[in-house]
Amino acid sequence: MEMSLLETLLRDISFFLKFSSSENINSEPVQKYYQGAEEILKVLKPIILNAIFDSEITSDEVLSKAFEELGVSVEELLQQFERWQPLSSKAYFVLQVESLISEIRNSCLDIFRVLKSSHQHLPYELSSASLELHLQKIKHVGYEQTSTVIKEAKRDQVGNFGPSSEILLRIAESLSLNSNMEILIEAVALEKLKENTAQAKKVAEVECIDQLIALITHMHHCLFLIKQSQTCSSVPIPLDFICPLSLELMTDPVIVASGQTYERAFIKKWFDLGLTVCPKTRQTLVHTFLIPNYTTKALIVNWCESNNVKLPDLVESTLNQVYPPCATKVKKLVEDLKSTSNNVKLPDLVESTLNQVYPPRATKVKKLVEDLKSTSNNVKLPDLVESTLNQVYPPCATKVKKLVEDLKSTSTYTQRVATAELRLLSKQNRDNRIIIANCGAISLLVDLLHSPDTKTQENAVTTLLNLSNIDNNKKAIVDANAIEPLIHVLQTGSPVAKENSAATLFSLSIFEINKARIGRSGAIRPLVDLLGNGTPRGKKDAAAALFNLSLFHENKAQIVQADAVRYLVKLLDPAAGMVDKAVAGLASLATTFEGRTAIGQEGGIPLLVEVVELGSARGKANATAALLQLCTNSSRFCIMVLQEGAVPPLVALSQSGTQRAKEKVYTASARHRHF
Repeated sequence: MEMSLLETLLRDISFFLKFSSSENINSEPVQKYYQGAEEILKVLKPIILNAIFDSEITSDEVLSKAFEELGVSVEELLQQFERWQPLSSKAYFVLQVESLISEIRNSCLDIFRVLKSSHQHLPYELSSASLELHLQKIKHVGYEQTSTVIKEAKRDQVGNFGPSSEILLRIAESLSLNSNMEILIEAVALEKLKENTAQAKKVAEVECIDQLIALITHMHHCLFLIKQSQTCSSVPIPLDFICPLSLELMTDPVIVASGQTYERAFIKKWFDLGLTVCPKTRQTLVHTFLIPNYTTKALIVNWCESNNVKLPDLVESTLNQVYPPCATKVKKLVEDLKSTSNNVKLPDLVESTLNQVYPPRATKVKKLVEDLKSTSNNVKLPDLVESTLNQVYPPCATKVKKLVEDLKSTSTYTQRVATAELRLLSKQNRDNRIIIANCGAISLLVDLLHSPDTKTQENAVTTLLNLSNIDNNKKAIVDANAIEPLIHVLQTGSPVAKENSAATLFSLSIFEINKARIGRSGAIRPLVDLLGNGTPRGKKDAAAALFNLSLFHENKAQIVQADAVRYLVKLLDPAAGMVDKAVAGLASLATTFEGRTAIGQEGGIPLLVEVVELGSARGKANATAALLQLCTNSSRFCIMVLQEGAVPPLVALSQSGTQRAKEKVYTASARHRHF
């Protein structure tokens, strides 16, 4: 056997065992599979590999083959854990990993059996009794066989009845899909995986993923039926009043960009996780701001009063469903602290804050520890609890502080490396974004938007984009006078930097006060230039930013004057892949005289009629809204709309379109009759 084979295997095992400190594997079911594989490899590594390096047994062909197979399996397993991300598919991960752990286990057992039966001289560590002991250890390593249950459920889907609810709930529990939100996250992950796999033309794998998607859909339906059966009310809750994420009666309904309505706390958590698709329609959302749905809220309140139904407790529901792992952990922490405080009552404010910490933030939690100490009659907190609190995020926080110092360096190379690291960290999770902002990075990153080094500038603007996903950071970025430097990047940066500058301006423009500030700072013309001449991604980011800015009336005239309508009309071509974004922008601009005139002059009316006939539900609604504005304010445009054959598609839309589209059609029809 080649020593390089054993050395590579030993290196891969060592690398795998270091994963225990990775945040990525702290969630279930990933952690339990890591622990199962870790237990097997810990038995193998120190005793077997180190003991046989200098042994003659390495020349055995059967043993060489077993080690070779083990090496392949360990390498593949390592890759599976390296690729795992919190929003990856759990079901697909389990199918891959269970198979690999089984192969590793069998290879290890084969190795022990070969060594036991060998007549060659073996080191003391490989005595028959020692080998038998380790063989039994590996035999008794336990791990779930969820993949077997999943495969059975997939077969059951072929029949008329599908998998039973018991099987589906068992799979959900094994995969740690503990709520409807987690089931929907799994569905989104599988659809993304299917898209990537289809592009790689892996037909068999695509079919497997399709079956998993169907299984998760069954699981979602099963949970919905269970929730319905558990309702306290004898009166069925209207489906429109139930949040698609929580499956509970909504108390604070809000509308997202797709037009769907959700409970605020749940959809906010969805966005905080980094998901930018509508949970129900799977449509990519052009923005993530939330609009209160006062109509639905009023209907819910009236329905509750009429049927003597009590609205659910929003705080308790949110803690238990949106943040279940954290809520449980924090409540336990409060109890631990109480038990060490000589019955001194914790301040209400501190306990309340602890109950709401999600995720725990290093600085905030440390402050709470100090508050608790001051109320505990100098009773020392348990080492374990204090240690846990002090170690919430130190590795990341320490690293970020060093990187922030590097941003101040006069070395271009040092700045480039530091911004690249911060770009990566800010992309990973919300906690990192909070830490980076708290360490004072924002103002330094804003300064680097003027860096002559293209890569440093690109890294800086991308990091600011990632940081802007948090509302408090949006304010900090604007307060750091970032708008003008962002416009500078929009005008001079690389294609990627321009895209991300536009996306950052879009993110900042979610706040009403920023819409005016951005518009008055000269951002509109360079955004329009990007809309007309940028990359496909840049055009989408520019369209989203301009749409947001157009919601502030003062900006509309500027957007039209910058020739945005010409580009938006061109983007109504389905080949551009931006019809919905373009028609939304035109519908907004059509509320002004200048906008309507430009739409007519640029030949937009025939294309808007075409969208009403052939577009998506959202596109049809916005196209109808634009045509309504054109017809209401100009008899000439109204005649042009009629001449383009708008009546048949409008009639069809009035019968099958969304409620908003129907309302627009009725209004437009009345206007047509008037003329």
